[in-house]
Amino acid sequence: MKCSRLLYLTRNWYQEVRNFTLSPIKMMELTDRHIKQCPICQKDPDLPLILDQLRELLRVPYTITPKEEKNIEEPIYLYEEEIEDLEEEEI
Repeated sequence: MKCSRLLYLTRNWYQEVRNFTLSPIKMMELTDRHIKQCPICQKDPDLPLILDQLRELLRVPYTITPKEEKNIEEPIYLYEEEIEDLEEEEI
């Protein structure tokens, strides 16, 4: 990133996102707004790649990986036997 102003702003905005005082969407809107107005950012060839990395960093969807899926245990029902006994009694 060649623009020191954008670097400074991005760091501050990222801290606000981490503190939940700024939404990630709003941060990207502010970043785009700066890029449209800044001649240094408009000429920076590496900026699209950096912005893609930033977008990936900001959205963190939680998905269960196959490793974690194996560690999930089936629930143990304490009253399972009693329920079966009750069902037999009703018949």
